[in-house]
Amino acid sequence: MNMDIEALRGLVDPELHDWLDDILRMCNAPYAIDNKIELVSVSKEAVRMRKEVTPRDLNSNGVVHGAVSFGLIDHAFAVIGNIDTQSVGLSCNIIYHRPCFGSMLEAEARLVNESRTLITVDVSLRSENRLIASASCIGFKGERPKR
Repeated sequence: MNMDIEALRGLVDPELHDWLDDILRMCNAPYAIDNKIELVSVSKEAVRMRKEVTPRDLNSNGVVHGAVSFGLIDHAFAVIGNIDTQSVGLSCNIIYHRPCFGSMLEAEARLVNESRTLITVDVSLRSENRLIASASCIGFKGERPKR
């Protein structure tokens, strides 16, 4: 389901409203739409996204597939890394703490550090208030868009 600009406005910290078009583009990326990843909230420091678990998200053991977990982590990282600049992922170190049997996944990406060329983000993935996975992601920043 595509998000529209008015729905997005209510989820984004007002200090980032100059970047609504860029955030909307990330939320409506084909990967996010195809995998039903939804935005919960956005600020300069953190992005929260969630995904309802469906039968197609389970692995052969009946738990959420690692690729599904990583996809949500990576997309939350992408949104926070592309709010006011363009960035691409360089690395992501993920630790799976426990299998996920829950019906909803929620990722929170938090900005740890930003330099002229790099962005470092920690992402936690939870289901039913339990930590499922954590990740440390680094992105390379391109040129800032002109505003």
